[in-house]
Amino acid sequence: MMGTSIEQAVEGLEKAGADVIGSNCGNGIENMIKIAREFKTVSSLPILIQSNAGMPEIKDGAVFYPETPKLFADKTRELIDIGISIIGGCCGTTPDHIKAIRKVIG
Repeated sequence: MMGTSIEQAVEGLEKAGADVIGSNCGNGIENMIKIAREFKTVSSLPILIQSNAGMPEIKDGAVFYPETPKLFADKTRELIDIGISIIGGCCGTTPDHIKAIRKVIG
């Protein structure tokens, strides 16, 4: 998003001594899964992924995030299978989204 590749970001973060790397905000869960896969190819550090509940839309003059807690639960399994260490939510996620993630994690 800022013009820095994942490889460049990982290199800089690892040199700076990061204990955990990852991506937060700015994307729905599908794009975050792609980002997670790329992180795993270039780093062995624990990875954090915190997705928005989709890209914001305006409905009836209010901001709406289209990704449901069920979708988050379904995609959490993919993040676990990729090897993501920390899974959370950002813009548009609700306590129900986090509960859905938690149910999958166990």
